Amino acid sequence: MTEEVTIERTRVHRLYSEKIGQKFLLNVSVPPMYNATGTPYPVVYMTDGGPGFLAVSSVIPMMQLAEEIEPFITVGITYDVEHSSDIMTLRTRELTHCAGGMGEPSENMPDWMKKLPPAEPGGAENFLAFINTQVKTLVQQSYNVSADDECYVGYSLGGLFGLYTLFNQPESFSRYVIGSPSIWWGEKDILAHEQRYAETKNDLAASVFMSSGSLEEHPTRTDPYSMVTNMLALSQTLEQRRYNNLNLMHQVIEDETHLSGHPVTIIRGLRKVFGRPNRTDT
Repeated sequence: MTEEVTIERTRVHRLYSEKIGQKFLLNVSVPPMYNATGTPYPVVYMTDGGPGFLAVSSVIPMMQLAEEIEPFITVGITYDVEHSSDIMTLRTRELTHCAGGMGEPSENMPDWMKKLPPAEPGGAENFLAFINTQVKTLVQQSYNVSADDECYVGYSLGGLFGLYTLFNQPESFSRYVIGSPSIWWGEKDILAHEQRYAETKNDLAASVFMSSGSLEEHPTRTDPYSMVTNMLALSQTLEQRRYNNLNLMHQVIEDETHLSGHPVTIIRGLRKVFGRPNRTDT
């Protein structure tokens, strides 16, 4: 006799977006010793909420029990589809803010980029509205959460979506974990969004952790897809802006590729934005 594996303290909700025309799944995990009536918990909203959710729900609870990190509720946003392969196409639609994409395959393009299926890009505005209205409403009605302490976690194109949110509706979240953002998308159009933001505002109230893996680009050859170079250049720009109330942390994570760096970035990033600074390991 066999049984399906289940994850403790998790539930699955289903939502349909009329605007997008898409069915979504919300994987929700509550922390150990969750109290439904006590002090409200921060919420982590995570795109690519299948693989990323597994990393958080399996490792983070032990860190919370050990008081290395404060307790929070995790919401992994993914798709309610029959074939998991469809997710790669759909996420390109939701997580990009403009047309363009990666252009023609080139010698310098990493293999993982060459394998991405074609998609209709540019749905970030609708997807962010879906998160800020439908997703957050369901979570706030179903769990003991603080609407004033919300974190976004995204990786790769999800990191690009995090930057889009940060430069267009930064108040959507107070904390951001932005892993290996695809700044190259649309000929680095996301940099124009930051420029426009800086022209009219000098306040960016958020705690932001941004990273990339040291093995994500060639050590000597620079090209538009250089994940490390692009991330460091944007970090330098943000530091030079001297935005009020921006707490920016950035890091190149040694010996990690684009794929292996995903779970590492999530865990490290959440430690940075939710960690307890006075905690010392024994």
